[in-house]
Amino acid sequence: MIRTFRSAAVRAAFWTLLAFATCGFATSAFAADEAAPKWKAILGDKSKTLEGMLTVHKNDEKVFFELTPGDYSSEYIVLISISKGIGVEPLYGGMSWGFGDDWVWQFRKIGDRVMVVRKNVRFKAKAGTPEAGAVSRAYSDSVLFSLPAGEKGPKGGDLVDVTSIFMSDLPQIQEVLKGFAFSGAKSTWADVKTFPDNVELEVAATYASSGTEEFDTVPDSRGVTLNVHYSVSKVPSTDYKPRVADDRVGYFMTAVKDFTDDGRKDDFIRYVNRWNLQKADPSKEKSPPKKPIVFWVENTVPFQYRKTVADGIAEWNKAFEQAGFLNAIEVRQQPESADWDPEDVNYNTFRWITSNAGFAMGPSRVNPYSGQILDADIIFDADFLRSWKMEFETLTPQSIAAMTGGDLDSRPEANDPNRYDPRRATASSHSFYRAEFARQLAFGGAALAAVAADPKVREAEMEKLIQQGLKEVVMHEVGHTLGLRHNFKASKYRTLEAANDPNAPTEVLTASVMDYTPVNISPEGVPQGQYYQTALGPYDLWAIEYGYREFPSNEKEGLTKIAARSGEAELLFSTDEDTLGVDPDPDSNRFDFGKDPVAFAERRLQIARQTIPTIVDRLVEEGDDYSDARKAFNVLLSQQGTSCYFVSRYVGGFETSRSHKGDANGKPPIQPVDVKTQRDALAFLERTILADEPFQFPKEVYPYLGVSRWSHWGNSAARSKELPLHDTILNFQDRVFAQLLSPITLTRIHDGELQVKPDQDYLTTAELIDRLTKATFTEVLENKFEGKEFTAREPAVSSLRRNLQRKYVERLGNLALGRAGAPEDCVTIAYAQLDGLKTKIDEAKKNEKLDAYTKAHLLETGKTIERILDAKIAL
Repeated sequence: MIRTFRSAAVRAAFWTLLAFATCGFATSAFAADEAAPKWKAILGDKSKTLEGMLTVHKNDEKVFFELTPGDYSSEYIVLISISKGIGVEPLYGGMSWGFGDDWVWQFRKIGDRVMVVRKNVRFKAKAGTPEAGAVSRAYSDSVLFSLPAGEKGPKGGDLVDVTSIFMSDLPQIQEVLKGFAFSGAKSTWADVKTFPDNVELEVAATYASSGTEEFDTVPDSRGVTLNVHYSVSKVPSTDYKPRVADDRVGYFMTAVKDFTDDGRKDDFIRYVNRWNLQKADPSKEKSPPKKPIVFWVENTVPFQYRKTVADGIAEWNKAFEQAGFLNAIEVRQQPESADWDPEDVNYNTFRWITSNAGFAMGPSRVNPYSGQILDADIIFDADFLRSWKMEFETLTPQSIAAMTGGDLDSRPEANDPNRYDPRRATASSHSFYRAEFARQLAFGGAALAAVAADPKVREAEMEKLIQQGLKEVVMHEVGHTLGLRHNFKASKYRTLEAANDPNAPTEVLTASVMDYTPVNISPEGVPQGQYYQTALGPYDLWAIEYGYREFPSNEKEGLTKIAARSGEAELLFSTDEDTLGVDPDPDSNRFDFGKDPVAFAERRLQIARQTIPTIVDRLVEEGDDYSDARKAFNVLLSQQGTSCYFVSRYVGGFETSRSHKGDANGKPPIQPVDVKTQRDALAFLERTILADEPFQFPKEVYPYLGVSRWSHWGNSAARSKELPLHDTILNFQDRVFAQLLSPITLTRIHDGELQVKPDQDYLTTAELIDRLTKATFTEVLENKFEGKEFTAREPAVSSLRRNLQRKYVERLGNLALGRAGAPEDCVTIAYAQLDGLKTKIDEAKKNEKLDAYTKAHLLETGKTIERILDAKIAL
């Protein structure tokens, strides 16, 4: 019921009171707004507060950290991953993105600003000493960001907008994507999560360009988007005890320079990188750990490979058991319902990706103060198991050099072997590993085709080969995540006969799964063992014992006792920086196998001879093109060439040892390879790579060595439809010449002459060059032309030999002219060899029965040598 006011005075009073009331409400509301905390306006109505290690506030566009005094006193490890890639090296989904020391950050408040500081973790001295003061003045931290922090958050902490930190090119991806720039306007937050021990942030980061660059895996390069994941956790404060490294045992290391004057010979303190594994019951010889290392097999792994992957991970429990731990590693299958991120620092994963990259990688993230491993994620690309690749259709000097150790004439600066730098990924070793592993699978498949006529038998054996190869790769990558480096001497553990003994079958083919081993294939009629190693070797057990065994007392003495076994034949160790093309030790190779390099090469050549005649019938299915035959031919030829190259490293080689003084069975740090071994190696090369016979393949095969004719994105047709046989063979031959006549090899041999007693037999540079000349110009020097008729189709010097001789004269000429940088004695020997060779050529070319090719070749070669000799005189 509405009451009416009859009196005008009453009505006037009512409206006056109403007006005052309304004004009062408005004034109160305005005052309330004026008194509201500023964080409300800063964060906005849509912000969410996430509680955890740090208090995080997030709205649609920005992320804020609310920092308290306790947060300022802490240090944080920041780990970066590519959670969603673009299929371009090295921007693959699952890739750990780190270079240098793992990042340690600190937030420092100065006035109304917060500095984000990356700590310098490499230098220290004992607190309170004069040296500590000197260190603090000599080395500084790096200030990465300066952010305003003048307002308080809901909990009373400093409200800091950290959006500009993560919405930027913090990972320096622009160094990989040349011509691209991070676009903040096109980038968004993919996810932000907080937990009691960590904060996980993910940015859908878009990099923009003018669009001139094209990628097969990106629809439009004007906007390339990948997800970058940041995992932030506190530097752990635990009872972890760092373990001192030893150069006889191959661990990744954390090196700190400590200037404390405490009598040490070296300022560096080196810790092995390892997990914080401690016995639950230290009184027992073998005990489960307090906290096991847990690996999750991601649900992206195909069903048919999950057991093999799990078995490969769990295989390392055998090494830990010998070191005193029961079930140190647990393997769990990621459930389909899992809501955690593989990039989360709390989860170690084995991830299966499909980036068309064909590689596996096992990085780990480490506390740079102590060497404690905090997190590990293995990524395995599905293409790793695919053997037939387009790159095998053509073999180039560059690809041959990559197969055989790289540059032979210079010593490149070795990058820190403890860290993989994705910004330099084009030179990374895993690029080589993926190509060579695929080549080994292809070689195995071709060899099986030759010995197994039944397609079903061949398919079953190929599946066995793949499963064994997969397990070996898994074990290898898990070894990296446990802290272990490569060991490229492990493949010298057994003879080929022992590795394939049917009366004593073995899963252990090499001393360590940390080597790069080729597929173990026997020729037809020879016993066949396992294709790949499926169990740990003795070196693996020894290395884990050094890194993880607990010592109730006197750890230093216990570790010294373990490391002193380094001289035992199965514990020899060499790694990446010992395996460059210029390195002296021929036992340190990637993808060699067996104690005897000549025996290994002989088998590879025998397999090529047996297999090449069958590749068209066995490898090309009815209705298919012939490209598989072409690829198989090149793969077989490459195995023939690379195995010969391994043999060439023994000529002028020096054995190296990491054993220390007093180690049982320890050898000197460096000594020449046994002279008989060197001469045997040289004799093998003379009758194989420097001869015609190993390259005489059935002529009926050549017309069917076709190339793939598909030409579209992701699959380019080969430029050369014909087979460049001469060039390919010469490339392998010249690689051997490059090794034997490298100025580094010649200098090494020449210096060695001073290092052995005069009455001790030794392979000199004079003998080496003389034998190479005789092996290359046998027809001329032994006058094999007399009493014979020759034609262009049956020449006195074959086309392969003519190519070989031209290349040898070219290299010997550079040597004689002093262009190679070899010792002067080698220069004069080369000059003398050319002078004598010129005389013999002049005699040989007088033979009227020589064919046109040989006549022209001898004429041209003689003139070339004459010009070299004249140039030398002029100089």
